[in-house]
Amino acid sequence: MKRVFVILYVAMIFADVTATNDSLFQQANEHYQEGEYELALADYKGISDAGFESPGLYYNMGNAAFRSNSIGYAILYFEKSLKLDPSHEDARHNLDFVSRYRVDTFEQVPELFLRTWLRVLAQSLSERTWSILSIILFMILVGSILIYLFSRRLLFKKAGFFSALFGLLLFVVTFFSALSSHRNIISPEEGIILSPSVVVRSSPSDSGTELFILHEGTKVKVKEEVSEWQNIRVIDGREGWIGSVEFASI
Repeated sequence: MKRVFVILYVAMIFADVTATNDSLFQQANEHYQEGEYELALADYKGISDAGFESPGLYYNMGNAAFRSNSIGYAILYFEKSLKLDPSHEDARHNLDFVSRYRVDTFEQVPELFLRTWLRVLAQSLSERTWSILSIILFMILVGSILIYLFSRRLLFKKAGFFSALFGLLLFVVTFFSALSSHRNIISPEEGIILSPSVVVRSSPSDSGTELFILHEGTKVKVKEEVSEWQNIRVIDGREGWIGSVEFASI
């Protein structure tokens, strides 16, 4: 009986939180339509700070941030939207548009074709989609193995054997793509510079030699973290250290 009351209590809390977030979301939309973009962004952020996130929420946050002249945050939120849903064309279009306002432009260092292909493949679908495909292909794999083991007809055995091989290959691809997407969400390796300008230093301290300067909206890859400093790498291959307060993970 106690478990029933606990379940009902949790359900009531969840329903109350959901209603609060729905009300806050509607309020944020009204602020946005009235041109009060900073208030809208604050309301959207209140929802995300409560632990709720969605491609649509981050998309709205990106629009509100851009209207508030916060280029770094706009890029950050559009990137977050695309991380959850790579097929969100509006977020991708707006990200391309907002990125034109960045000060920094770099030429990317060439990388191995296979590595690029695998990265693009993993980012082409959402974690949920990859996971569903992985489960379906695993079931097909198991079914093909059973057909191969228990079928008495040679034709069915051959079909089961080749189906199992093909299913195994696709299962491995989808499984590791889902794993890569999940890891990228849980432990992001990239971030966006949020300060107007950031001095990149040779060591994790204010006394480190100044190497170069990055500006708001630039995407960097995080390699290492020491205290409140991040070792970052830019797409052109340059590396250095910046303070953690000067950027946010995607």
